[in-house]
Amino acid sequence: MDRIELLASLAEGTHTLADIGCDHAYTLITAIRKYGVKRGLAIEVAPGPFENARKNIEQFGLQDRIKLLLSDGFKQIQTPFDTALIAGMGGYLIRDILIKGIEKIKGKKLILSANSDVHVVRKVLMEQGFTIVDEVAFYDQGKYYEILVAVFGSSKMDEYDLKFGPVLRRKRPISFVTYYTAHQNKLLQVLPSIQNTAKKEEMEKEIALWQSLSNHPNMEKYYILNTPNYYRTYYLDDQMRPTIIVAPGGGYRYTSERESEPVVDVFHALGYHVIVVNYRETPQDAYPKPQQYLAEAVKQVFGDQRSSCLIGMGFSAGGHCFLETILHAEAYDLPPISLLILGYPVITTEEKYRHSGSFSNLLLDRQTDPTVLRRLSLEKEVTKNNAPKLFLWGTFTDESVPVMNSLMLLEAYHHVGASVEYHCFPEGCHGLSVANAASGNGDLKKINPYVARWAYWADQWIKKQLEEK
Repeated sequence: MDRIELLASLAEGTHTLADIGCDHAYTLITAIRKYGVKRGLAIEVAPGPFENARKNIEQFGLQDRIKLLLSDGFKQIQTPFDTALIAGMGGYLIRDILIKGIEKIKGKKLILSANSDVHVVRKVLMEQGFTIVDEVAFYDQGKYYEILVAVFGSSKMDEYDLKFGPVLRRKRPISFVTYYTAHQNKLLQVLPSIQNTAKKEEMEKEIALWQSLSNHPNMEKYYILNTPNYYRTYYLDDQMRPTIIVAPGGGYRYTSERESEPVVDVFHALGYHVIVVNYRETPQDAYPKPQQYLAEAVKQVFGDQRSSCLIGMGFSAGGHCFLETILHAEAYDLPPISLLILGYPVITTEEKYRHSGSFSNLLLDRQTDPTVLRRLSLEKEVTKNNAPKLFLWGTFTDESVPVMNSLMLLEAYHHVGASVEYHCFPEGCHGLSVANAASGNGDLKKINPYVARWAYWADQWIKKQLEEK
């Protein structure tokens, strides 16, 4: 469905549609011919576009149903109408038209689509006593558009609503996520080169708004087995959604905050509930305690009515912890998790490629126990029956956990015929997390828009797996 068709469809059920700046009257013609609109007002401010609209109306024989009028916005309109459409203009111009015509649009339905500065349109709607009841995001011929549908009735919007839309930021259609993710990545790329302080602060604020889209108003914290270990729930809303359970890295010594809330922000924006497990608040506890804490957190959230399914996600040592728990699920009485996302995971205990610090912190005084080392070398534990479907990513130049960890796991999956999607980025340091400004936390090496794409790909992978179930 193209832009004109979509605009026309949103007017379905209207008796008289007033189209301000009617763009050759194409939308009015479509609304009447296909979507049951009874009558139309084609409004133009200049004679040239007015004449173009007249020719099209006559071509379709709709002269008796569409009235043409030269008018500056709503100023000269005397004919009653129940819905007004304004599209194809900048946000500031639409704002001015609405303010000047406020007495004629009170009580009316509005369909608005600005070519730019959509936040300005949302702000004036709120100020003039309108409520946004629907929003649509879409691409047409490579250009991104948002359409707002508003009715008369007071409402309040915060800065997230104004920037991203009160409906869109909750519905998160793929076109919306695609656009703002790409836009943020562009900002991140140019940000280091910006010299103007005010401009830089403005860009940083815009980036921060997108990254903290949901702002975690419903975060709750629960302790695990009466220990300092805990998990935090970040339920997006009360709707049933897929829920991602995150095990951050930290070398089995601590729980990385860079792989916690910044990850929540990104996957909230993609429409998921997220839970973060701090399984390493008691570093004196050796294996298998961290796995037991993680498994207990999974058991406690399993069955929550807001979760349509549980998806695992682990970074670095957190990836090792999650995969080990799943591969040996019976030992931990773990509820079923069939999808797992791993970022630059620790996998092997083989001396040549292992991350010594992780196993030193995990095993404490059992670092040379051959039975335990064999069990924790996860590439050797994978079978066709215990392997979750896997989304795996990392960087070729990882200086901390060698990329061979991922390749050994990949080989094990191939050997048993298990399902895996793997992305290896040619460059990037360890611990990139979601690779944006929030997760980078001031370290420019950890801000990498090229690598940040993995989250979008993981979202597509999840959707594909769930469709195939």
